[in-house]
Amino acid sequence: MRKFRFAAMMRKYNTTYTAVRTAEGKRDPDGVWIPGGPERVSLRGHIQPISERLMQAEAGRYTEEDRMLYTLHTHQPDERIDYLGIQYIVSETKEREYSDINQYVLTKVVVNDPV
Repeated sequence: MRKFRFAAMMRKYNTTYTAVRTAEGKRDPDGVWIPGGPERVSLRGHIQPISERLMQAEAGRYTEEDRMLYTLHTHQPDERIDYLGIQYIVSETKEREYSDINQYVLTKVVVNDPV
């Protein structure tokens, strides 16, 4: 299947965001395992609000504060994204085999949200 190349067109709309990933652990000189901590990686992509149609189609599952991310980079579900001082979690990934741009749904992290 032929892929559409949107990366060049999207380049002028891209902004910088930060992906917070868990770094790989390592062993100290004595051989004791030290687990990896959070690693902040600066990436570029296009972040925009979720459309009203998507908010309604999913039975109100999304809010006005959730966002869509379009980027060349790949992200895993539950990965944290920092953008303009607000934290989001990658909640959905959509396979787009026809395009070079990856699409993700970002859900805003609510600090006082009861579990």
